[in-house]
Amino acid sequence: MEIIRTSDLKKNYTLGKVDVQALNGVDSSIEQGEFIAIMGPSGCGKSTFLNLIGMLDTPTSGDIYIDGRDVTKMNGSARAEYRLKHIGFIFQFFNLFNELTAIENVMFPMMLNKQPDHKERAKELLNIVGLGDRLHHLPSELSGGQQQRVTIARSLANSPKILLADEPTGNLDTRSSVEIIELFRKLNLEQGQTIVMVTHSPEIGGKADRIIHFRDGKVMEG
Repeated sequence: MEIIRTSDLKKNYTLGKVDVQALNGVDSSIEQGEFIAIMGPSGCGKSTFLNLIGMLDTPTSGDIYIDGRDVTKMNGSARAEYRLKHIGFIFQFFNLFNELTAIENVMFPMMLNKQPDHKERAKELLNIVGLGDRLHHLPSELSGGQQQRVTIARSLANSPKILLADEPTGNLDTRSSVEIIELFRKLNLEQGQTIVMVTHSPEIGGKADRIIHFRDGKVMEG
């Protein structure tokens, strides 16, 4: 079943006096439960595409359907609420709260969503990502790979339909990168999690079910 579809998606930016076309008519379809890698050269529109389907930005024109709903028609507050409940984000630089412990970082989005039993859910998620013995460690007390695992646990806090990852291994060493991608595959296979991941690495991208190649703001194949 299709969970994401974009139709003639375009995004233009103005940088000073220069107009930049980041996306130029992107048509795409992603099925529920797919593990997708988005690849292409720098500046081709990969992260712009991820930000648009993640509702962090709005397109210049075109439509984005998530679970059959045209999210481009939503107002700002509706977009924020939908994003909180249905989309999880993982970024290259972790974006953890330095003053909060691992379990407190994972609990945070659940508290925003007024989710009951958020402490037990946070413990469960940290166990899933292999950090059950690091619940009360601060980010500064964790390795890069461990911090990214906390970020993944936090992204799953509200049981999102879609997990979006922008260069999730870009700030990690080779061993940690392999471990994170293996964790993605585990979440995909065992929990049916839909994952859309931007990466520059052919090795990392090759672990996905399918690669969507971008060039000059367009989908070339995938």
